[in-house]
Amino acid sequence: MIELINDELGTHIEPKYIENPLAEYVNDTMADYSKSHEATGWEATISFEEGVSRVCESYQRHPTRRKQ
Repeated sequence: MIELINDELGTHIEPKYIENPLAEYVNDTMADYSKSHEATGWEATISFEEGVSRVCESYQRHPTRRKQ
């Protein structure tokens, strides 16, 4: 994800990894929306990559809305 964001913004920011202070935190998941899809018919209409691109574009269009 960092690579996608860097590509979109033209940056080269390296992530800083820190130890998670939450002992019971679930670090990895195997998310699956199939039950939600079966119940509601919902399907993603854009790819993950396109979603990242749209979010980055929005931040670039509205820089004053960024949290300081």
